[in-house]
Amino acid sequence: MKIYTKKGDRGQTDLMAVRVKKDDPHIDLIGLLDEVMAHILMLKHFIKDQNIKNDLIKIHDILFMMNYEIAKNSQDGYQTNEEHVKFLESKIDEYDQVLKPLTKFIKLDQNEEALWSNMARVVTRRAERKMVELNQIQDLNEWSLAFMNRLSDYLFTLGRFVTEGR
Repeated sequence: MKIYTKKGDRGQTDLMAVRVKKDDPHIDLIGLLDEVMAHILMLKHFIKDQNIKNDLIKIHDILFMMNYEIAKNSQDGYQTNEEHVKFLESKIDEYDQVLKPLTKFIKLDQNEEALWSNMARVVTRRAERKMVELNQIQDLNEWSLAFMNRLSDYLFTLGRFVTEGR
């Protein structure tokens, strides 16, 4: 099977069963979520703690499901749920227990783990903004929106944890 189909040569692609332009807001968001997933995978390669690596794999899987939700473009395709958001909240709370309270703005560049966590956070925030923009056009899964908001918090906290929490 060839990787190229030539079907997209005129600027269109498939959104599940519907043909759309490649600049459709759904495709744009799918691309941004794909960037977040790539950054999560890059971060995973620098993380030394196996439990954190496992968490990143779970986060990647949830983001993959979210991409399906966006591509399906229907409420019956929703898979992200409250449990996924609570997972991130529990991890943030776990890391916060060993971290000192923030008193100033910080740079997350003290090591490669923190740097890649910060890169993933920045891309996550961009994807979240695109998701909010699409949500103004049509209602999206509220748990996906919450997950993206929490994910940027998780990645920031993780960056701090791999720098000062050990």
